[in-house]
Amino acid sequence: MEKTYTISEVSKLLGLTIDTVRFYEKKDMLHPKINPKNKYRIYDLYNILELLDIIFYRHLEIPVSDMYSIMHEKDERKALELIEKKRTECENRVRYEQQLLKKLNYLCDIIRPAIDRNFEIRIKKFPTSYVLLKSFDEDASHGIVLKNITGLTKDEYVLGSVIKAYDKDLNEKMMYYTIEKEIIGEIFGDNEFENEIVEEFTALSMVVPLENNILDKKYLDKLKGYAKENDIEVEDFIITHEINTTTYSDSDHQYAEIYLKIKDK
Repeated sequence: MEKTYTISEVSKLLGLTIDTVRFYEKKDMLHPKINPKNKYRIYDLYNILELLDIIFYRHLEIPVSDMYSIMHEKDERKALELIEKKRTECENRVRYEQQLLKKLNYLCDIIRPAIDRNFEIRIKKFPTSYVLLKSFDEDASHGIVLKNITGLTKDEYVLGSVIKAYDKDLNEKMMYYTIEKEIIGEIFGDNEFENEIVEEFTALSMVVPLENNILDKKYLDKLKGYAKENDIEVEDFIITHEINTTTYSDSDHQYAEIYLKIKDK
């Protein structure tokens, strides 16, 4: 005899509420038999498979109306069209998550030595980046100008960084909010953006603490001393990538990764 289940057993088996199971029956997407003696619903393996189809489509965030259409019209092309659409959305989401993981890895690599006060000097590349937001020195906190990148969402802004440019005396010249060109390429493909670009360059780099959001000149002197000791020619091109271990308003835990540009050979 074929095994059957009560609505309570089905809901527990599939992790659904009883009301959810009843909802799909009312929508004519689930078709249990009815016990003629007590009018209770009887669910068999076929009904469980119906619910598994529904769970799959709901997991893809396909609207109930489209699910109903697929199940009742049995239109293979429409089903394929919806699945292809969801595949594209999934691919985009995976690309975004991959870039987010890169940023999280970067933050972990930077924040740990900052907390441990391990201010090691390294040679590294500053990646080519698009400017999303920009402000000038006298307007650094108020004069931010939004640059236009069509189609950027708040998720893409999560992948961005606060960058500040300084002169040789560490006077702040400019503040940017940037996003790496590679990230844009991964998320949007080969689309060309007209935004201002900070070009890639090789630099001496060090993570240092900020005092009330101010960069101490002693750290720049340390970088220049390292360059002199190792016969590395540098330019007076200085930018920082600001990092907050807690929140931007927490002035006690602010750090910056300094980039002192190495002269091109």
